[in-house]
Amino acid sequence: MKKSSENFNGNHGLTLVEVLITTSIILTFLVALFWTHNLYLETAFSNRNVIKAAQLAEEGLEVIRFLRDSSWNTNIMPLSLDTNYYLVLENGEWQIGTGQVFIDTTFERTITLSAVYRDISADIVSEGGTLDPDTLMVVSSASWLNRGATTTKSVSTYITNIFNN
Repeated sequence: MKKSSENFNGNHGLTLVEVLITTSIILTFLVALFWTHNLYLETAFSNRNVIKAAQLAEEGLEVIRFLRDSSWNTNIMPLSLDTNYYLVLENGEWQIGTGQVFIDTTFERTITLSAVYRDISADIVSEGGTLDPDTLMVVSSASWLNRGATTTKSVSTYITNIFNN
């Protein structure tokens, strides 16, 4: 028969130092996991506003195209060039105005129309050329306050009086 003290010579149990090291490793892993998750959420929430702003800017261009298709002479021609306009949906109809409008109390969408000039080949040029009265450059921008600074997402396109209306 063996003595019971021989069972402890094989060191079958865990010491306090081993338990502390294992706990430290697990705790370090959990802290890193929590930090990564927090960073992911922060990035996701900041991207949400970028995506909303891009959609609002694109919607602005679509509204201008719709108003152009409805009547260039009534909806587009009376607008002043290089002026910020705001879009409002009232009673199911889009209206263009100069009064500042905030969307979801966060975003400010502006529409700006600019003159377009063409060269002898009828290509659009940034300088010189002759004025094309039936073409305008449209810039639709959505801005919001982000960490104390204004962030803006803009898209632009050209519209023409294709229906002569």
